[in-house]
Amino acid sequence: MTPPNPPAFTSIADANTKRAFLNGRPELVLWLEPGTKLFKWTQSITTARGVSPWWQFLESRRLATGAICPGIKELQERATGLGVHDRDFARVRAAVTEQWNKMTRAVAIELLKGAWGYVGKAAGQLKNLNDPVVFFIGGEYQVWVPGLVASDVRQISIRPYLMPNAPFGAR
Repeated sequence: MTPPNPPAFTSIADANTKRAFLNGRPELVLWLEPGTKLFKWTQSITTARGVSPWWQFLESRRLATGAICPGIKELQERATGLGVHDRDFARVRAAVTEQWNKMTRAVAIELLKGAWGYVGKAAGQLKNLNDPVVFFIGGEYQVWVPGLVASDVRQISIRPYLMPNAPFGAR
């Protein structure tokens, strides 16, 4: 089945979503086939509007641009190399402001239906909305999948995708 044309990012993204991407826009738009696996650090995969739209690829993926989007295992390896907790590394590189998400656990989902994903690097963001001086660097790839609802996804175990022989989150 051929997917419908993707909605133009500029017509569906609000100002905050645009600011979340480096240069105010994603690098590319991808059709994410059913079975695509995504992950994030969060306390809940749902928001008041449905399933959270902000994710990362669970397994590394080469983009049409030639860039590699790391998966959870590669991100764990980078965190280990720096001697920091996976969650802390993810917060800084995905630039997740403390008030947006407590990032209490890593969760993974599988798409049951295809969806358009807007893929690009995270722009830097404030560490804390009450401190206008300290910024998270950002720079890691993120996938914005707007409009997801519970029937579009199923939660899956993240454990099989983690770095071998590393106690998850224990550093």
